Amino acid sequence: MSKSDKVWIYGKHAVKAAVLNDKRKVFRVIVLPQNRDFLADCSVKLDIVDKDYFLSLFGRDTVHQGCAAQVLPLDEVFLENLPDDDCPIVLLDRVTDPQNIGSVLRASAVFGAKAVVIPEVNSPEVTAVIAKVASGALESIPLIKVKNLVQSIKMLKKSGYWCLGLDERGEKKIGEVDLSGKFVLVIGSEGQGMRRLTRENCDFLVQLPSVGSFTTLNAAQAATVSLYEILRQKGSNN
Repeated sequence: MSKSDKVWIYGKHAVKAAVLNDKRKVFRVIVLPQNRDFLADCSVKLDIVDKDYFLSLFGRDTVHQGCAAQVLPLDEVFLENLPDDDCPIVLLDRVTDPQNIGSVLRASAVFGAKAVVIPEVNSPEVTAVIAKVASGALESIPLIKVKNLVQSIKMLKKSGYWCLGLDERGEKKIGEVDLSGKFVLVIGSEGQGMRRLTRENCDFLVQLPSVGSFTTLNAAQAATVSLYEILRQKGSNN
């Protein structure tokens, strides 16, 4: 997808966040008649359309909430340009489900991560599904695509980050590690986990606490629990 290609995003939170984002170019906002007062507090013109128009754009199975915006993709953000602070970075390895990626963005916004990183290869485009599930977080949390995850990890480690990988075979629970510094949180897919080279380049492998023998979470759930623990520890150290 070209940077100049217009795309549609939908869902009330995603659309409102896009409209309020001065870095996002918005061409058109459409709503169903019952949403004519949506964005009344924003200086944006709404086009009132019927259900058939939404159907022609998104099909029958899309939960668009009766609003959508035609926009340009956001400008690309690079790892090298992120602020040099102790907010965590989330790195996803083998996570390809747009729903999962959108949920990780939302958790990142809630718990203070400054970026989500995915590989260029075998990762989905930044689609309306990601924007909808992220519930507005895509406008504030950069989704960064990199050519090589391992090289990105090495670069971040040289910049003072510790690399924390989630692995059910980790020797420690996440709460047993001091998380007060600068951390990259690495999460693999629910089925395959991290690739071997990614795992080998982590400074720590930790597992999440669980009860019983069922220990599997998807990437978004794992990110939510882990980012909460990082924020909890940082808060207790302030």
